[in-house]
Amino acid sequence: MNHKVSKILIIVAVSFGMLACTVAGSKLEKQLISEGATRLNPAQVTDYLSGNTQVFTTPSSGAYFLPDGTVYVKFAGRTYPLRTWTVDNNGKVCIAFPNGFVSSCSVYYYKGDKVHYVTLEIMGEAQTSDGGPDNILKGNKLSEI
Repeated sequence: MNHKVSKILIIVAVSFGMLACTVAGSKLEKQLISEGATRLNPAQVTDYLSGNTQVFTTPSSGAYFLPDGTVYVKFAGRTYPLRTWTVDNNGKVCIAFPNGFVSSCSVYYYKGDKVHYVTLEIMGEAQTSDGGPDNILKGNKLSEI
């Protein structure tokens, strides 16, 4: 009986975490949309990231997105083991560890002549700030950031 209660509590906790992620992302996305931004569709975001390096706002941090669905991530100067990236039918990009655990998910918007991104979650925790105008570099530039 105790094991069953634990499973239910875990399901409830994960559900609330996913709801918080959706609410935080929705607020930021609504703000971008109210400012005239349009969300990149799956093909657009795939073309935008594939074969390029996204520089994150955290110093010495970014990700190189290989066209084959693998990604190298560098955070605060440390490079992490190879991960995978996927784009869902709504254009949401998620990066996952080799075991399948999703480490982060983001969405991308055109606003004016720049692409902005909103990180919806990192390590299962909802994010509450717009990443701002994206900084994308052609090719693998992780060694330069």
